[in-house]
Amino acid sequence: MSEPEMTMKGDGASGLIPCDVLVFGASEILTNQPGCGGNSMAVTAGKVVAVGDGKELRQLYSPRQLVDGQGLLGLPGFLDGHTHPAFAVGRAEEFDWRAQGLTYLEIAERGGGIHSSVRAVRSCGEEQLTQIVAGHFRRMLRHGTTACEAKSGYGLSVEDELKSLRAIRSASAQTGMTIYPTCLAAHMLPLEYKDRPDKYLQIICNELLPAVKEQKLAVAADIFIETGAFDVVRARTYLETAKDLGFALRVHADQFESLGGTELAVELGAQSVDHLEVLHDSGMEALAMTRKTYVGLLPSVPHFLRQQADAPARRLIQAGVPYFVATDFNPGSSYSASLPEAAHFARVRLNLSAQEAFLGITQHAAASLGVADVKGSLAPGFDADFVLCDLPDLHHLGYGFGENPVWRVFVAGKELNLS
Repeated sequence: MSEPEMTMKGDGASGLIPCDVLVFGASEILTNQPGCGGNSMAVTAGKVVAVGDGKELRQLYSPRQLVDGQGLLGLPGFLDGHTHPAFAVGRAEEFDWRAQGLTYLEIAERGGGIHSSVRAVRSCGEEQLTQIVAGHFRRMLRHGTTACEAKSGYGLSVEDELKSLRAIRSASAQTGMTIYPTCLAAHMLPLEYKDRPDKYLQIICNELLPAVKEQKLAVAADIFIETGAFDVVRARTYLETAKDLGFALRVHADQFESLGGTELAVELGAQSVDHLEVLHDSGMEALAMTRKTYVGLLPSVPHFLRQQADAPARRLIQAGVPYFVATDFNPGSSYSASLPEAAHFARVRLNLSAQEAFLGITQHAAASLGVADVKGSLAPGFDADFVLCDLPDLHHLGYGFGENPVWRVFVAGKELNLS
């Protein structure tokens, strides 16, 4: 049993230590910390204070609330390190276009893709967009995601990017989803600046990023380095501006073409560089040499886009490169809000073990966001964000697919009503 906080005063009458919640009777609570585990957990003020055997904890603690774990598997709340929730409508028609053989870039040239989402977000009022994003967060919560990195990127103007980030913040307050908001103003060149890329770059660097910083709407900045989006030269300008303003950096790179984005991300000390389906050896070498920039593995994207290439996950892991697993939840290339489903594709397409996939959606995702001291684990001192899953053991995480193993979701020790 992990050590309880023995300096707490007893409740007087019984001599027991008061706590807010005592979860008991789980099949097991996996904490992500060596030597810390059991089938029960005590929570006070939204924090885990002890994990261990239920009988022993009930002899130590006097809870205000008892939660029956029902023999379910207890896991840390999942963290999704790469999402795009600020979209107004889906793009289901494009799924048929893909079946006809059109590529991601060909769909964009037809007027679909990101530009389609931009039109929808620009025409959407802020309150309406907030309610849509809240709906997306509720989908994620029902699948066990209690915290996520949440990007803008479908506004592509100062006004609409700020609106998107405000909608993300408001939706977080409505739903209980913990967010780590990211400004992805450099997602794509808006059509009105297609022939004036440097003008748009000037606007987002000189006007938008300072406004986002002043209004405290994001903690990170991201860019899509790709043919048809941003090249490495413009990416450097954007990322260096963001870094100078105090933003953490996150980067989309090496998804369709390798343009040097991974190397740039490593050079600038980015928190993460994501996708990497066409990662070159120079990018691999840069990642392996630093082992500080996380790689975001997004295995449902190649599945959704009907691509054969996957990120070289096994090579990256063997080289000691830190990683996380995420959904890339968005309307055009991964319309899934489920991290258990992402874990399935990580195990099938990337050959990750159950343990590696589990770490990828909990502890490693938290570390990529700089919050591994409070999120992604259930040892004493960590936030009491946890899920109770209908899984016999960890080997079953990602084994089944097309179903949701998450039965109950708790944030700061309080169960969410997800009906």
